[in-house]
Amino acid sequence: MKNFAQKFPIIFSILLFVISMPILWGAFYPLLYKLPFYFASAIKYTLTLLAVIAACFIIYRKIPFTLQCKELFKSLFSFGLVGLICAVMAFIFSYSAPDTTPSVSIVLGFTLYNLAIAYSEEFLFCGAIFTQMLDSWKDKKGFIWAAIIGSSIIFGLRHLLNLVTTPNVIITTIGQVLFTFMAGVFFCAVYLRTHNIWICVIIHFLEDFFTGFWAIVSTSAVAVQVVDGTIANMFLLVSVHLVYVIFGVLMLKEKMGI
Repeated sequence: MKNFAQKFPIIFSILLFVISMPILWGAFYPLLYKLPFYFASAIKYTLTLLAVIAACFIIYRKIPFTLQCKELFKSLFSFGLVGLICAVMAFIFSYSAPDTTPSVSIVLGFTLYNLAIAYSEEFLFCGAIFTQMLDSWKDKKGFIWAAIIGSSIIFGLRHLLNLVTTPNVIITTIGQVLFTFMAGVFFCAVYLRTHNIWICVIIHFLEDFFTGFWAIVSTSAVAVQVVDGTIANMFLLVSVHLVYVIFGVLMLKEKMGI
C-alpha cells in the first residue's frame, strides 16, 4: 500500500477520498438517515476522519501531520488572519433576520456537524492527501506547487457530492467547487508555514459555522439553501475567495523562496 501511494499519489489520493467519503457514507446511510440532519452528517464526517487516521496508520505507521498546539495562537493570527477575516465576513454577508429560536439539540448538532466537517476535511485533504503528494514528489522540481494544486483540486471536486442531497443547485455547487479549491490553496500554505494542522481546522470550522449559522435561526436562510444561485452570484463568491489564493501564494513565495 505504501509503495502504491508513493508511485501513484494522485490515484491513491482519489481512492482514499472515494473510500472514506462516498463509499463509507453510502454504506452507513441506511443507519443514519432517520437521525436529525446535523447529527447524521456529523457522524458521517466523523467516520471519514476515523477512516483517514486508520489509513495513515496503515501506510505510515504514524499520523503524518503535526498535532502539537505549540504557539498555536501566535501562528493563527500570523498566518491565518485572512481566514479569520473571511469567517467574520461570511457571518456578516450571509445575514438573515432571525425569526426562530433553535433548540439546544439543534445548536449542538449544528456545532458537531461543522466540527466534524473541519476535522475530517482538513485531515483528509491537507493532512493525508497533501502530505502524501509532497512526500511522493519531493524529488521533482516544483513539487510543492504540484502538491498544493493536486490536493486542492480533489478538495474542490469533493463538493460535487452536495448534488446528491441538493441536485437542483447546480450553479451554486459549481461555484462552491471553485472557491473551495481556492480555500484549499490557502490551507496548504498555512499548513506549510505553521506545520500545525489545527490552525487549518480552526479556520475551516469558523467559516463553515458562521456561513451556516443563520440557517438555524432564520426560516428565510433555510429557504435560500434549496434555491440555485445565479451565475453572477457564483462569480461574486469566486471573486471574494481569490483573496485566499493571493495570500496563499504570497506566504509561500515571500517566506519560503519558492
